[in-house]
Amino acid sequence: MDNRQRASVLVGITVLLALAFLPGLVITWVGYPVLTSVATLAALGTLIPALMAPRWIAVTTVLAIIVLSGLAAPASTTPWLAALVLACTGVLLGAASTRDASGPLVVAAIGIIFLIAEPPPLADVGWGPSVTLMIATGTAAGWGLAAGLFIRWRRSLHPREPDPSSRARAVAYAGTLAVVLGVSGWFVVLLDLGHGGAWFLMTFVIILQPDLKDAWRLTVERAVGTVGGVLLAMALYAVLQDFPVILYALAAIAAVTALTIRTTTTRPYWQYVVAMTPGVVLLEGLGRSVVETAELRVGFTLLAAGIALSIEAAARPIYRRRAHQVGATRY
Repeated sequence: MDNRQRASVLVGITVLLALAFLPGLVITWVGYPVLTSVATLAALGTLIPALMAPRWIAVTTVLAIIVLSGLAAPASTTPWLAALVLACTGVLLGAASTRDASGPLVVAAIGIIFLIAEPPPLADVGWGPSVTLMIATGTAAGWGLAAGLFIRWRRSLHPREPDPSSRARAVAYAGTLAVVLGVSGWFVVLLDLGHGGAWFLMTFVIILQPDLKDAWRLTVERAVGTVGGVLLAMALYAVLQDFPVILYALAAIAAVTALTIRTTTTRPYWQYVVAMTPGVVLLEGLGRSVVETAELRVGFTLLAAGIALSIEAAARPIYRRRAHQVGATRY
């Protein structure tokens, strides 16, 4: 990909991000800033599948976001309900892998995870938390769906044909996600782990994959990249902590660099994580504590990666035997 193509892709990413942020900006403007991130994640959660997945999956994602968001409010204080909602989220994500659409749905799943692990303060909203979240996420998700389908129509984008062998792995993948997210979600809510718990749960939906070899590689690279990115963030903070504007600018540059690496090159995943982590740590940490944010990020990411590696190691013989039975070269 030449420089002109990279510039075109970067412009496209900027446009997509602007579209995803629009519902949050509107909600903030009308007086509900606590719902800004909620709306942004919901919009991204449907914008991406509208561009990359079959249309019926994109539409179903809107409905799933509305229902699960409504359940997220009571689930955020009820461990067994949190386990149930997150297990359902895992099942839906796993089922989408039969159409090679689990990847585009990850952001939607992350939105539900954050609503449960770190719910927005909605005590002063007159409609009640569940109704408020359903309205906010439903409106934003509808916007994301419409924007994504419009771009897809204008650019004649077509999702790739699904891999027939993916159906055989979908049941195991969905079951694994349901158990891991359900059990982990129960502990996150019971122990009130908050932001760190959200990162913990989020790591699972990113690194666990239908293909075991992909999952193993992503798990290792996620851990390595997170450690490297946190060290880079701490080094920048140690030198520039008295210059928050510069830190903010560097964080934004890091995020753009990461997105460029991810979308315009075939560089290893760990390099994307190394670039993105300082952006996330600094952008979030400037509003609270950079050091605490870095500690939470690396600690809970490594914990989730360790659990994921254990699951993948235990599942390897089963996947290998099944692959040999069907004559597959990957498992």
